[in-house]
Amino acid sequence: MTRRAHICGALAIVALVATACPAPEERSAPRRPSPTAAAVDPAVARSKWFRAACDVPATLFERIRRDYYAGRSPELTALPAEPNYYGAFVGTSHSGPWDYVQKVPLVLYGPGFVRSDGDLQVDREVTVADIAPTMAELLQIEWPEGRPGRPLSEALLDERGVPKTIVLVVWDGGGTNVLQRWPDSWPNLARWMEQGTSVQDAIVGSSPSNTPPSHTNMATGAWPNQHGIVDIKLRDGDDVVDSYVKDPTGYLELTTIGDIYDQTTGNEALVGMFGYHRWHLGMLGRGSAIDGGDKDIAAVVHNDGDRIVGIPNYFHFPPYAATVEGLDEDIETVDESDGQDDGLWLGHDDLRDPFDLKHSPAYILYQTRILEQIFEREGFGDDDITDLFFVNYKPIDTVGHKYNMVNPETESAVRFSDGELAELETLLDRTAGKNEWVMIMTADHGMTPSALSTGAWPINMDRLLSDLANEFAFDPDDVFDDARVGNFWVDEEALSAAGVTLEEMADFLTAYRLEDNLPRGEPIPDGYADRLDEKLLAGAWPTDYTEQIAGCVS
Repeated sequence: MTRRAHICGALAIVALVATACPAPEERSAPRRPSPTAAAVDPAVARSKWFRAACDVPATLFERIRRDYYAGRSPELTALPAEPNYYGAFVGTSHSGPWDYVQKVPLVLYGPGFVRSDGDLQVDREVTVADIAPTMAELLQIEWPEGRPGRPLSEALLDERGVPKTIVLVVWDGGGTNVLQRWPDSWPNLARWMEQGTSVQDAIVGSSPSNTPPSHTNMATGAWPNQHGIVDIKLRDGDDVVDSYVKDPTGYLELTTIGDIYDQTTGNEALVGMFGYHRWHLGMLGRGSAIDGGDKDIAAVVHNDGDRIVGIPNYFHFPPYAATVEGLDEDIETVDESDGQDDGLWLGHDDLRDPFDLKHSPAYILYQTRILEQIFEREGFGDDDITDLFFVNYKPIDTVGHKYNMVNPETESAVRFSDGELAELETLLDRTAGKNEWVMIMTADHGMTPSALSTGAWPINMDRLLSDLANEFAFDPDDVFDDARVGNFWVDEEALSAAGVTLEEMADFLTAYRLEDNLPRGEPIPDGYADRLDEKLLAGAWPTDYTEQIAGCVS
């Protein structure tokens, strides 16, 4: 029997998928009751923090609201006033609801399956949550109801079969503003946009716009308020944990396209992922952790950057992937790309140390080498049942954080990432056959330009935490379980013992000024001396009031 034969009756089988994994309500973390929009206390409505939060534009607040999951989300949020961000003058963050970090490319390419329409304007909001239901339509399987993602049927040919392989390619950090900054550095992607379909004005859709929630949006067709992955970190009872490290599958509340489709084929489909970090597991799924699931292929880069490793327990790691040759050759290619064979990349020694190496374009090339081995040795695309693969190319993001998106290091990472699109085309032609596959390309977020190029103020999070502690006379180590880029996980018992409320901290943050955040003992940076009275934040609020604020934003 061919593997395709297992899909006979797939529509009946897919109905069983809902019972293969507990429903979200059955798996959800305990949720504290949230005030409703109808229950706004008059004193709250008059408070400075509430009135400031109500002034956040509705479009931006909705993206934040989609991320709120009581019991996991931070207890307090502080949103910078655009273009401010949390970070440094060169090393920036990208977590936020603003268009410049939200807009991403969304390109579908696959002759015989995808329309060759070039730019496509869809008369609705398009987000990365539309990717999974679009893949379901290509696979001709049903998609669960109740999730916000919608298939991009407008991009697909009416008369088509089912591709042998579908690949999702994510350029981590390769959002629209990065492509616009380096418009001549992605000719292969431009060709896909012209010969396939490039969906215009696509966004991430939820905030914070960072790796774990964005990738999970892509594969579940849902927002963090349903799938549960709210940030790089999340609350688990009294602890704040990494979203995919303590338990690589236990915090994911919904099935992914990989989970659902694999079971419609009786686990005969090949499903795999190659990412930089466990954070990318959200685009794969839960492997054998769900009833009836199997160990899908998963490979990531080790934290030390010196080898490729698997993820124990629920996933399969082909051992040969750890020993693929060619990295030295790829290092040499990147070394020579700047015109000098000197062991450096654009004057930096990133190529000499394993940890720094994984932040360079060399790993872009090496990752494709490993993909070639996995596809050919595992048999992706070699029979009549569709296989799925999800791949994240990380260096645009890591290079952007280290050197900033406006600088030539990011151009190099974009150019090398684009070159690998052509290599992937060749690989799929060889394994699945010409015109027998579909690739979808997107990004998980854009990047933030250097403050020196935009006039933003880079908010120093350590200084802000220190100022909060000084203002309210508490020990930050007691009160804050964790904090990152404007999200504060607060030990509310310790806060109460200090005689402070979340609302009082929100009031303080709402009034926080540029002068308050200046580096202690250092001169005022050029261009900011006449701006010291500027408020740095658009709003700050206890997140349990999310629904109340949603009822008043304009």
